[in-house]
Parts: sequence; structure tokens; C-alpha cells
Amino acid sequence: MTENSYKTRCGCIHYFVNIIDKQKITLVFLPGLTADHRLFEKQIEYFEKKQNVFVWDAPSHALSRPFTNNYSLSDMAEWLYLH
Repeated sequence: MTENSYKTRCGCIHYFVNIIDKQKITLVFLPGLTADHRLFEKQIEYFEKKQNVFVWDAPSHALSRPFTNNYSLSDMAEWLYLH
């Protein structure tokens, strides 16, 4: 997995990605409230050599801090779509 970050107007979002084949689908793991990318360690370990994998630390969680709280669900969807 490669760690990356994406700068937004509210802060920086950290995410992890492993692309093994652009022709394959990408599994997207989105941790719930109060969780971060570590929630999916076992799933990532299992899938990362078989499928493309993407997991993020949602805004204001884990590595994606500090982050101002003036964003919407539409903003989050756009940030996910961009990456």
C-alpha cells in the first residue's frame, strides 16, 4: 500500500492505495465514525495482492487531522471521486 495525501480547503486527507491492475475493480474501504484505515487491516492484507484497494482516513480522523469542520457530504463524495 502506498500512502498519499490530498489537500482540500479544509485540510489534508490521507489515504492508502494499491493498484495492481487498472483493468480490475477497486475495492474501497471507508471506515465509520471514530475509526481509521486500521479498521480494515485484515481485509487489506487479504485483498491487496488480488484486487486494487483504496482506504482513507476520513476528515478529522487519524492522519487526516487537523481538519476544519465546514464541509458537507457532497464535499466528501467529491474528494473520494477525485481519488
